[in-house]
Amino acid sequence: MRKGGLRSYILRRLTISLLIAWGVVTITFILLRVGPSSPADKYLSNIGARSTDPNKVAAAINARYGLDKPIHVQYFDYLTNLLRGDWGWSFSKSMPVIELIKKHWVYSAQLILLTVLVSSILGILIGVYSAVKQYSRFDYASTFFSLVGISVPTFWLGIMLMLLFSVRLGWFKTYYDTGLPLFSFANLKALILPVLTLSIGSTAGYVKYSRSAILDNLKKDFVKFARAKGLSERTVIGKHVFRNALLTLVTIFLADLSGVVFGGAYLTEIIFGIPGLGRISFNAILNSDYPVVIAVTLIGATVTLLTNLTTDIAYTWIDPRIRYD
Repeated sequence: MRKGGLRSYILRRLTISLLIAWGVVTITFILLRVGPSSPADKYLSNIGARSTDPNKVAAAINARYGLDKPIHVQYFDYLTNLLRGDWGWSFSKSMPVIELIKKHWVYSAQLILLTVLVSSILGILIGVYSAVKQYSRFDYASTFFSLVGISVPTFWLGIMLMLLFSVRLGWFKTYYDTGLPLFSFANLKALILPVLTLSIGSTAGYVKYSRSAILDNLKKDFVKFARAKGLSERTVIGKHVFRNALLTLVTIFLADLSGVVFGGAYLTEIIFGIPGLGRISFNAILNSDYPVVIAVTLIGATVTLLTNLTTDIAYTWIDPRIRYD
């Protein structure tokens, strides 16, 4: 593919991505602002037994954060500050949103990276071996696992694993200890159940689609030709079949990455008490903390858009026949 064609394609996609991100921020902003609650509501319950007038307290809080202005003025102010790098102020945590994100993103990152690493490697290996040993007992077992793994809801699986291994057996804690060093065996042990919760569904998906991709390529004429040349089965599978199946696997990998980031990881953090972006976003929704919700939503949309763009670019590297110009 010519560099000029790829460059112009990337610029077009980035422009479209910016427009989509702007749309996500706009829709999220409007939906949150027209909701029935406001950040002042969480303060009112604390002064219920006092003589202070709740209406005056709510008015003071709204005036302090500019929530008493018309919605279009609030929207313009938010976009202006966002372009300046100011993501707003967290009402519930009393700190800048950007500082809150910096403090908690690492907990989400470690969970996501471990999950993607475990599920992709394990799932692809099982799927490839299952395709090579088609109709064997291993193939039937892996096929059954993929069907069950994809069907089981993440939140239910996490609760069941916690009840079994934490409550009944006592092997793990029922909560995540934030005092543990990130790079330590104790922290790795604390992440076993959350990673297992996310990995089972992801691994099942990799098994299903990698097996299908390998089987589809095993039927191609180039495989017969490679075998006719006397190449070993390992060379045929590893060099020819697997490379042609990469298009499917790359799509699954990047789609799974964006899905894990703000899909399963969101619920898993809530279940196991991991203070990542999903957990703080959930708490922000309960506290009507608009800036935090919008910021986490924007991060999720950006990750999804960038992974889709990366997928398209990776296609041209894997298969030079693909053109975007």
